[in-house]
Amino acid sequence: MKASRLPRAGLAVALWLGGRWLARCLRGRPVGQRRADVRDPDAVHGMLLQVLGHDLRAPNASLLAWLELRRTRDQADAALLAQVGGHARRSLCQIDDLNRLLRETRHAYRMRRIAMESLLDEALDRVWTLASEAGIRFERPAGRLPRLGGDQAMLAQTLEWLLTSAIGAAARGTALRVTCRGHAGGLALWLAFDPADDESAARLAQPGPALLCAQRVVARHGGVLVPLQPMGQAAAPAGWYLWLRRRPRP
Repeated sequence: MKASRLPRAGLAVALWLGGRWLARCLRGRPVGQRRADVRDPDAVHGMLLQVLGHDLRAPNASLLAWLELRRTRDQADAALLAQVGGHARRSLCQIDDLNRLLRETRHAYRMRRIAMESLLDEALDRVWTLASEAGIRFERPAGRLPRLGGDQAMLAQTLEWLLTSAIGAAARGTALRVTCRGHAGGLALWLAFDPADDESAARLAQPGPALLCAQRVVARHGGVLVPLQPMGQAAAPAGWYLWLRRRPRP
């Protein structure tokens, strides 16, 4: 099997395993209860989260643990093991992204006054080690940010994902410049690569459940989230642009 087909095959196997688990769960219940579960969106949603959170994660997690044990030996097929490990990690990321998206659709947003400056600093602290290992350095000009109305947990999760995705897309040695600006209507945040890289920007803009989840969170706060594309222009930035309304409308 070619390397390009590995993620598709892994996802197909994961979905097959999840389908078998769901079928076993339904067969083990009385007919009346089975019909009620199928017709109840909350029950189906809960079963799907169980499949994503455990049944689909378990094979990949076990595979990564096995690969970690194999690395202690001198193996001639080290390249193959690295390829399998990379596939397992990508599968885990896809499963976690789907899980996060499904949970967002049922999340009860609690809008409170938030110190955006503290929230951003905490997100930078959480990804600092990851950035250092990837050879990415942060640059953040000094400046105070206004307080916003929003769901602190969801905004914190979104900020951390934006930083993590930028770290994963940027080339080694790139600076990630974090610029914030508050104004009467809200707050604007730029995460820009220096130097701007077309390939990194293209990786950042790839659609997927994680990006959809982040855009849904931002939309609930009356804002917008878009990837910045240099489009071959020397002075054009590449990265993320986030705008949040100071007082989100219900």
